[in-house]
Amino acid sequence: MILNVYREGVDKYKGSIENVDKSDSVEIQKIKELVNVFDLEYISNNLKFILGIEKENNENCFIKKPNEYRVIDIGKVFRVILYIRLSVEDGDVIDGDVSKSIRNQLLYLLSECKGKNWKVVGIFCEEGISGADDNRPEWLKALKFCECGNTEIFLCKSQSRFSRSMEMIEKYLHKEFVSWNIRFIGLVDNTDTSVQGNKKTRQINGLVNEWAVEDQSINTRFILRNKKQNGLFTGSFAPYGYIKDPNDKYRLIIDEPAAKVVRDIFKMYAEGKGYYLIVKKLNEDKVPTPVVYKKMQGSKFYCGKSQANQRITYKVEKDDTLEKIAVKMHSVAQDIIDYNNLEDTNISEGDVLIVPVRPTWNFDTVRKILKDETYIGTLVQGKVKGVSYKDKTQIKIPEEEWIKVPHCHTAIIDKETWELVSARFKNRGRARPNKDGKVHIFSQKVYCGCCGKIFSRNVCHVKSGKQAYLQCKSKARTGGFICNNKRSIKYDELENIVLEQINNQLNKYYDKAKVEKNFFAMKVENEVEDNLTVLKKEKITLDSLINKKQKALTMLYDDRANGVITVSEFSLIKSQYSLDIDEYNKRMSKIEEEINNLEKTKSEKKKQEIVFKKYKKIETLTRVVIDEFIDKIYIGEVNPKTKKRKIRIEWNVHLD
Repeated sequence: MILNVYREGVDKYKGSIENVDKSDSVEIQKIKELVNVFDLEYISNNLKFILGIEKENNENCFIKKPNEYRVIDIGKVFRVILYIRLSVEDGDVIDGDVSKSIRNQLLYLLSECKGKNWKVVGIFCEEGISGADDNRPEWLKALKFCECGNTEIFLCKSQSRFSRSMEMIEKYLHKEFVSWNIRFIGLVDNTDTSVQGNKKTRQINGLVNEWAVEDQSINTRFILRNKKQNGLFTGSFAPYGYIKDPNDKYRLIIDEPAAKVVRDIFKMYAEGKGYYLIVKKLNEDKVPTPVVYKKMQGSKFYCGKSQANQRITYKVEKDDTLEKIAVKMHSVAQDIIDYNNLEDTNISEGDVLIVPVRPTWNFDTVRKILKDETYIGTLVQGKVKGVSYKDKTQIKIPEEEWIKVPHCHTAIIDKETWELVSARFKNRGRARPNKDGKVHIFSQKVYCGCCGKIFSRNVCHVKSGKQAYLQCKSKARTGGFICNNKRSIKYDELENIVLEQINNQLNKYYDKAKVEKNFFAMKVENEVEDNLTVLKKEKITLDSLINKKQKALTMLYDDRANGVITVSEFSLIKSQYSLDIDEYNKRMSKIEEEINNLEKTKSEKKKQEIVFKKYKKIETLTRVVIDEFIDKIYIGEVNPKTKKRKIRIEWNVHLD
């Protein structure tokens, strides 16, 4: 029985600092002299690591105490908490050493407390978090610490360290802190809630700080978007199959072990294998999932939805064994033993176990890879964006607004394979696999010539075994009430007809190629290149005319300003120039549309030549061959007199 499911590592901010020099420098020694560890009720883990403090935090420091009003009088020893925050917006990372900046803040605040004879009872520290974020974990802990009555003074380097949100300044400094009898002090900007008349200064500083964050957010978004539009990779983690170039963090290079898996997935799908068989193959071969693979490479990549982070609380039922539980929960018996520190495999009904789920490949992961244009060298970014600089919630962007820049990195998948796979997604439902997991070669290809509905595949039992046939889905569902195309067609019969038609196309190509060398090149030259040349010349002429009219329009403004022409003359000439420019632009748009269509036709002709050159004669039909040559097949009804039916093929590549 499953009692609970949770995921590890969900906390966004872990508050850890890496590569910290633990040696006792003069700076560290001075900080240790100023910190009285016995007075501390709480200290953040990152500072514990820097200072080598082993004392555990007081478990009761966040439990609210009875209301006691404390009058802050001069001469008394006051309890104080320090809040230290570092983020990029503050620009005080010293030579890339994050911990040094934190140590500088800590030494500054501790020195002030020493001079005022204040007792430091809590130190809250976090790095890499904006002051506009209202969900900072250590900041929220500091506020809770204040609410519980454990301090009289909240001390920061400046008001901006506490928050860059005007809303939070008003809520806490001018409301909650007054209620809790907490004095807030920012040393650098002389913020002090105990000073009368200081409130207006705090409010002005709050507005200025919030404006600064907003401006920085706008500038950062603009810079990042500009980088994306210029083909620079700006993500934190490279897509599966790639890694960041060690010499250029904005460039992707192929990660060969993962790239091989990507190629295998595309190859299997192009050959007609469905998601089921692809996923089964990957899991049977124990290929690491993308998330697990990244972790194996030392990446800090985290996906909250990944099974790699899932742990299931399971209550043992009657007749359960570790093996049964492992199979049921997609885990491994040894993982359950290790995670629960079991001495042996003996378990009893009612025992509660934590079952770590073994990550596995699934349909969604495979589908995402198959639809990702990154693998053909196109950099695709801007799929999501934050709501605002205050709200980091990610919202999805419509695909037409994604930033796509081709030829940014080396492709893993060739163009031919990509188009083959894309054709199975485009303008039709997913080709569903049979019970054996394979997609039959005519799936989503055969349609009724009468009603236009798809022909579905069925199997019947005959004396010789099983016989597959295709039948109009509309007829089958309505008993022939809607469609008159009642007769089915044998699967192998259609296979033979299509195979013959494809080979006929190949024979035509090679016959023409013998007579006319470079047959397709000449066809493109005759049908496309001549028209392209004419259109491009016209486009150059229009560009010149538009520029002349725009220059004349500029001169017209000068003539009006200098009194050379009257207002009525200016309006009349300007109107005519504007109409001319508008007409030129309309024609320019039409030309560009025609050029794009011709370029598309040119590309299709070249694609046809590639396909024809690929084969001499096809002996057996495969899903790949069908996808390359055929778009749709239409089956007509049987003629009662001739007993024949019309079969029409819409080709992807063919000769007239």
